[in-house]
Amino acid sequence: MTFIELKADQRIIRLSIAGILFLIILASIYFDPVNYKITDCAFKHFTGVSCPGCGLTRSFHAGANLHVEQAFAFHLLGPFFLLGFIFLFVKYLIDSITGKSIQLKYNQTLTKTIFWIIGITWAGFWISRMIYELL
Repeated sequence: MTFIELKADQRIIRLSIAGILFLIILASIYFDPVNYKITDCAFKHFTGVSCPGCGLTRSFHAGANLHVEQAFAFHLLGPFFLLGFIFLFVKYLIDSITGKSIQLKYNQTLTKTIFWIIGITWAGFWISRMIYELL
C-alpha cells in the first residue's frame, strides 16, 4: 500500500464524488421505491421481461435498511454494488480529508477474473430471471 499526495483540485473532485455517493446511499435509506411510481423500464415495457438492472433500486433500499435477504431477492448483485458504493464513499472521503490517496496494490489477472465473474454472474442472473418470468 502506497500513498500519493493529492493536489487541491484532486481533493475537491474526490470530496465531490464522496458527496454524490453519500447522497445515493442516503437516498437508498430513506427513499422507498415501492411507495413511489418510478419511471417504467423501457426494456421491460417493450419485451415484457426485466432488464439486467431491474430491481437494483429496491435492492439498494432493502440493503441500506439492513434487510439483506430481501435485498438479494430484489437483485442478486444489489447488495454487492451497495457495499462497493459504501467502500468508495469511505475511500474518497478519507482521500479528500487527508490529502493523500491510498493506492492499493492488486493483481491485474485477479482483477480481470473478478470482473469476468461479476459479468457472468450478472448475465446468468438475468437469463435465469427471464426464463422464470416467461414460464
